[in-house]
Amino acid sequence: MQTGVQGNEPIIPTSAGSLKRLHLLIIGACALGFSFDLAEIAFGSILAAVFSSPPYAADKTEISWLLSAVYIGAIAGAPLFGWLADQHGRRIGLTSVMATLALASVGAAFAPDVGWLVAFRMLSGLALGAYPPLMFSYLSDILPAAQRGKLVMVATAFGYAGPTIFIFLVRWLTPIAPLGFDAWRWGFLFGGAGAAVCSFLFYRLPESGSWLMSKGRDAQANVTARAFEASRPVSRFKHLPSVPKSISTEDDQFRTHRFVVGFLVLVFFLTPWATVGFTLLSGAVLVQKGINLQDSLLYLGISTLGPIVGTIVGGYFIDKVQRRTALIASATAMALIGLLFASTTVPMWLIGCGIAFNLLVSLFLPVLFLYAAEMVPNSRRAMTTSFAWSANRIGSALTPLALLPVLQSHGAYAMFTVIAGTLVLFIGLVLGWGPSGRAGRQLK
Repeated sequence: MQTGVQGNEPIIPTSAGSLKRLHLLIIGACALGFSFDLAEIAFGSILAAVFSSPPYAADKTEISWLLSAVYIGAIAGAPLFGWLADQHGRRIGLTSVMATLALASVGAAFAPDVGWLVAFRMLSGLALGAYPPLMFSYLSDILPAAQRGKLVMVATAFGYAGPTIFIFLVRWLTPIAPLGFDAWRWGFLFGGAGAAVCSFLFYRLPESGSWLMSKGRDAQANVTARAFEASRPVSRFKHLPSVPKSISTEDDQFRTHRFVVGFLVLVFFLTPWATVGFTLLSGAVLVQKGINLQDSLLYLGISTLGPIVGTIVGGYFIDKVQRRTALIASATAMALIGLLFASTTVPMWLIGCGIAFNLLVSLFLPVLFLYAAEMVPNSRRAMTTSFAWSANRIGSALTPLALLPVLQSHGAYAMFTVIAGTLVLFIGLVLGWGPSGRAGRQLK
């Protein structure tokens, strides 16, 4: 595909063999938004530890609903904003998501009781459920194919700084409580302000040129093309051809959109039992093991450091390994490390397992999103991946409701055995019916 603009014909520059400064600006905005998205999710583990300890010590039913609320909201939010992004543009979708998150976070900061906090967490879930699939759809649309995986991993790596900063911020503010305001409330205020900034940034960014082309809006696609064309190149690399309609025999089964949707719904539903279960309940596991709140927050904070470095390192080989292979390897390692985390009480082992598990999750999720986005044509990409992510949020909402009673009644090892079982089912599904992936190939 060409990289310039000739006459009135829009030429989408994101398929070109060069990385532009405008690409980096978009990656930066997406990474910043992802950091606040992940930080809000990380509040689940913070709230689990805070409300499991004095002076709150809420009962297990209240904690379960508090942890599930954000995912219940996400069940509706993902397809709602996915539809918005496919109908009215990626930029409008991302702007609306961040604005919603800003309002909900400020409301949560001033929640007078657990009931109100649950309600505002549900509202946050509308945005949190939508942001990841919209971000990955936007990046899949505009990034050069040869380095799509690597650049997506860089964006997610910087996004993973959000939970680290937030957890240590809350831990630092816990004994201080400035102005008599609890530390977790300050965290919500900070998150709301950051989401508002991200909303403004997305409003100022260019729309996806390939999305505009799919809607027949050639004049606007031309404007986007010229913006990328005018942006200074940062690096150049080999241009790759577009993916044909049928890449290989194993992809023939994916010719029907219904099969794609069904497959993605199943694999996305199976993932949160591990990725969300560990993140939400590791704080409660540490408290159950007799570790106090301050040290639990310290361990949780340290465990978030691994993904930042690990995701950047993973970006250097992610486009050289097919998506299916990477997913199966990550899921296998997560199952083993989760069981080890459950069986030990040694601080160094707990920290090491936490870092390793979170590192694997940080590699697993962006690859899964890329795997899904690369299966779907541009005109349906946001809606399809958002619909699959909605299934993920259903699983996420069920996760604390199902796993917390197992943890409290049968212990950590039983809970992680359930988590390992869902990962085994995921591996079997992807190995049996999933295509190998389209790493490094241009998309339709």
